[in-house]
Amino acid sequence: MAYKKFDEASEKVNASKYDVNDAFPVEAMRRALQGISNRVIGGTNGTQGPLISPTLALGTTCGFKNTNAVSIITNGVLTAVAACDNRYFPKQGTLGTNKVTKFLICSKDGTSSTVIGPGNIVDKGDYASATLAAAACKLPDLPDGACPLGYVTLSAPAATVLVLTDGAATAAADLGYVIGTGGTAGTATYTNLWGMPFDA
Repeated sequence: MAYKKFDEASEKVNASKYDVNDAFPVEAMRRALQGISNRVIGGTNGTQGPLISPTLALGTTCGFKNTNAVSIITNGVLTAVAACDNRYFPKQGTLGTNKVTKFLICSKDGTSSTVIGPGNIVDKGDYASATLAAAACKLPDLPDGACPLGYVTLSAPAATVLVLTDGAATAAADLGYVIGTGGTAGTATYTNLWGMPFDA
């Protein structure tokens, strides 16, 4: 004989109205909308006055920096990201000769910036120009709950690898020490973001 709880709903009763449905059943869609809605809104004074960009640049001793403090909206919450210097790479390694890629700079904690990446790495020899090769580079995925601040396009010379460092520069060969100076060090192009690009 089958038993059931005394207060169990009858099978004839539709209890679906009590369910809480996830607005984003597909994670990729949720993350895409989050990347667009989590955004920089300007300086620490919020939306008043002129907008202030993070102003990405070469770090003092390694990596990159966001020169300006900015206010951001992350999942509907307003926080302030401080100006941060020497944003290290995620791990040590090298970017091969004649290669180009992009690193994303974002705020994961709402108060400081961090470097994510690299995205896909493209061989410039496969394209008619370095500009077309850089256009083929895609940004790495924005971490869950993060706000994009900008990205850096790194381009290695034809005959020299770029050494990536996740700490203070120890030699002139360290990318964080020489990137952006051109020549054998390669080049870096900085792009400030207000939100995650649709086609990145």
